[in-house]
Amino acid sequence: MPKFFYTDCVITDLKQIDFRRDEFSARINGRTAKRLAMSNEIYYSLFDADRSAKSRVWFYAPGFKKALVIAAVQPADQQHNVLRNRSLNSPYKMLFRTLLVGLFAWFATWALMAVPVLSWYGANAQKGVPLLQTLSIQIGAGVAALCFAYWLWVRAKMDKLDKWQSGDLGPYTQAIKTSAEPALPSKPATVTQTPAELVE
Repeated sequence: MPKFFYTDCVITDLKQIDFRRDEFSARINGRTAKRLAMSNEIYYSLFDADRSAKSRVWFYAPGFKKALVIAAVQPADQQHNVLRNRSLNSPYKMLFRTLLVGLFAWFATWALMAVPVLSWYGANAQKGVPLLQTLSIQIGAGVAALCFAYWLWVRAKMDKLDKWQSGDLGPYTQAIKTSAEPALPSKPATVTQTPAELVE
């Protein structure tokens, strides 16, 4: 289930780890975030931000082990300026993602249903082709419609940042491991020896 929340934090040590998806690693309030997705505009804003003050950051967690997305940022020194992640509102990306998901669903239907449907008709396998085409088109269109509705919902959420609730970044970050201090050598135990008995 996707989550939408905001928190006041300091983001440092930004490093790009995937140039194709604009994914970064960073430190948030002293904890490590291995995968953060953001637009280039937000990246440069955070890179030049004042590190001594906390900025308000809105996060979108899509789930399914995907990168945590920075949806918007309000710099600490710009209380009336909210920088939004425009890639979440782009109609072109919405249409492209919808088309891609629909085509994948159409192809997957053909791949999974071809053998069962054509086997059902046996010697008259040609008669099963129209049914297979109808099923694949309906499933592809249905999945694409659900995907488009989902992105419309995300876009509507982006327009109402003031209604997002405060959240915890703990599940999406990791504590920084500190090197263990070397153990002090234990004090050697003193061995007391009893004098050997005199041999008569």
